[in-house]
Amino acid sequence: MNTPVVTVAGSLPVELSLSVFTARERQVLEALRPFLGGQTEALYVAHDRSLHKLVGFARDASLPGCAQLLCGLRLARELLAEELRPSETFRSVYAVSDYLKLHFAGQLHESFAVMFLDARHALLAFEDLFRGTLTQAGVYPREVLKRALQHNAAAVILAHNHPSGEAEPSAADRGLTCELKEALAHIDVRVLDHFVVAGNRAVSMAERGLV
Repeated sequence: MNTPVVTVAGSLPVELSLSVFTARERQVLEALRPFLGGQTEALYVAHDRSLHKLVGFARDASLPGCAQLLCGLRLARELLAEELRPSETFRSVYAVSDYLKLHFAGQLHESFAVMFLDARHALLAFEDLFRGTLTQAGVYPREVLKRALQHNAAAVILAHNHPSGEAEPSAADRGLTCELKEALAHIDVRVLDHFVVAGNRAVSMAERGLV
């Protein structure tokens, strides 16, 4: 078998044999190859064989295929949303956390998003409302209320990511949840949960009794 030689822009050629990858990693590489072509192995290894890190690179890269890779990620998220069933699925922490992990995958800045739901907990809309720096995002309750009214939402699920990799809710996260819960109650919109996402982890604050 020939050993593929792949090159990352701005670096020396890297020789990589498929035998150095596990069976799961080879499946990942096969899925990535239509997007990244001959640079697949080198890019995967350069990002510690982590899809989260590779997607983070793709968000800011101009290499051919990166835009298509991100499009594929969005399609996967929408496919999952299409399968979510009213009344039942949004009571499942796993279904919501999978959806949110796909959304925040590889994101290097902190942002705050809201899932707007109807009275049966079917998804009406999902919006990234606030974007911050590496460590924080300013959240304005007035804007959350405004968007909830525009979508005629009966309930919401709040979510934000921690680029630091620590998924545990902070004191500030708990305070913000209480503030938004009180504000949204004035327009009869329930806060069902607030998820904190970090890499492949998503913590439900409702499960912790914090909502």
